[in-house]
Amino acid sequence: MPETITTTSGGGDFHRPVMAAEVVVGLVTDPSGVYVDATVGGGGHSRAILRALDSRGTLIGLDRDGEALREAVALESEFPGRVILVRGAFRDLSRLMDQAMPGRDSRALRGILFDLGVSSHQIDMADRGFSYHQDGPLDMRMDRSNGVPAAEMIARVSEADLAGIIRKYGEERGARRIARSICRLRDRHGLSTTEDLRMAVADTGPSHPNKTLARVFQAVRMQVNDELSQLDSGLNSAIESLPTGGRLAVISYHSIEDRLVKVKLTALMRGCVCPPRMPVCGCGRKPQFRSVHRKALRASREEVAGNRRARSAVLRISERIRSDAII
Repeated sequence: MPETITTTSGGGDFHRPVMAAEVVVGLVTDPSGVYVDATVGGGGHSRAILRALDSRGTLIGLDRDGEALREAVALESEFPGRVILVRGAFRDLSRLMDQAMPGRDSRALRGILFDLGVSSHQIDMADRGFSYHQDGPLDMRMDRSNGVPAAEMIARVSEADLAGIIRKYGEERGARRIARSICRLRDRHGLSTTEDLRMAVADTGPSHPNKTLARVFQAVRMQVNDELSQLDSGLNSAIESLPTGGRLAVISYHSIEDRLVKVKLTALMRGCVCPPRMPVCGCGRKPQFRSVHRKALRASREEVAGNRRARSAVLRISERIRSDAII
C-alpha cells in the first residue's frame, strides 16, 4: 500500500527546479484549485505552485523516493493545511490522488505536473549509484524499498538483452560492444559498483567517453525503474483525471521521454485516428486537449547558465477542452 508521509523536517537545497516560473504561469489557472506534483522531489516546483495559490488552494505531492519526501515535508510547515504528501509511483497515480483526498470533487483538480528524470540530489549521493562521477553501490532505484538494484539486474540479464536495453534507453550505437565488455567484467570479477560499470564502458574506448557513459547509465537506470512504462501509465491516469480546463505539464530531459509525451498529447489534440487515405472521418473522435503554447518551451540562457541540468529540458503544457470546443 502507498505510504502517506505525515512527519515534518527542515528544508534544504535538495534540488533546483527547472523552469519553475514557466510551470506556474502555464499550470495555475485557479488559485483555489487542487494541483498535483507527481514528482515532488525536494519541493521546488511545489513551493512555487503553492505561492501562486490562495488559502484555499491545495497541493498533492507524490514521489516514490522516500528521501525526497522526507525533504519535501518542510512544505507542510510553510503552507499548513494545504499540502498532502504521499509516497508512490506514477503507475498508481489515480489511486494515490484518491488516497490523498478521499471523496474529492474531481472538478477541483486543476493541474498535474510531471518533472521527469533523476534529481540533482539523487545524482550527488554516491550511495544511490546514479552517477558515473562518483564510486558507490550500483543501485539506481528511485525507491530503494522496492525493485531490483542495477547490479542485480546486470547480473541476471543476457548479453543480448543488455545490448537491447542500452540501445533502446540510451540510444547508443555501440550497445553491443559495450554490453559485451560489461558482461565480460561481470563474469570474471563481478560487477557491483558504479566504478565497475564505468571501467567496463571505458574499456571499449569510446570516442566521447562522458557522453557514452551518460547514455549507458541512463539506460540502466531507466530499465531498473521501468521508467517509460511508469510514465505511460502516469500520463494515462492524468489524462483521465483532468476535468475540462485542467492542465497537464511535463518536463522531459531527453528525447525518449519527450517523444512518448509528444506522441500521446498530439493524438489527443488531433482527435481523429482514421487512416490518412480516408476522405471523411469515420471514427468520430474529437480533440480532447489543446496545447497551451505554440511549441514546447525551453529554459532561458540565463537559467541554463546557472543550472546546467536545464539545458536539455523540454516543457509541454496542455489543457483538456470540451469535445465540441473550437481550437
